[in-house]
Amino acid sequence: MKATLMKVSGFRAAALGTILASSLVFNPLAHAAEKAVAPVQIPATSEAIWRSIDKETAILDTLIRTGKLEELHHHAFAIRDLVAALPSRSGALPAEKIAQIKASSKYVATLAERLDATGDAKDKAAAASNLLKLKGVLKTIRAN
Repeated sequence: MKATLMKVSGFRAAALGTILASSLVFNPLAHAAEKAVAPVQIPATSEAIWRSIDKETAILDTLIRTGKLEELHHHAFAIRDLVAALPSRSGALPAEKIAQIKASSKYVATLAERLDATGDAKDKAAAASNLLKLKGVLKTIRAN
């Protein structure tokens, strides 16, 4: 009887181990890890940051036009990070302008998340719409 109980408990332990191991393989966080890329290099000046933003925006345009929506998140998040760095590289601006840039950078972050989501959903129309909004916000920030 003890031998049978030991075999059953051993089988249960093996089954539980298999279930736990498979949950790690199919973990939803694995998708998030897939998106993890090296952080964008932040240039030293605001002018160089804007050149990088323009480059990333052009890449987003191309990706949407060609339907490579699964790559949107890399470039959208790069723009988010570049815009977030602008206040620290724009020392000549008055405090109120820097505050406006910081406030706008929150919306840029939201739009980057939306571009990521629409890219994952392969929704080209929504991605194009979010890119248009992002360009509008960037234009407003640049006007400062």
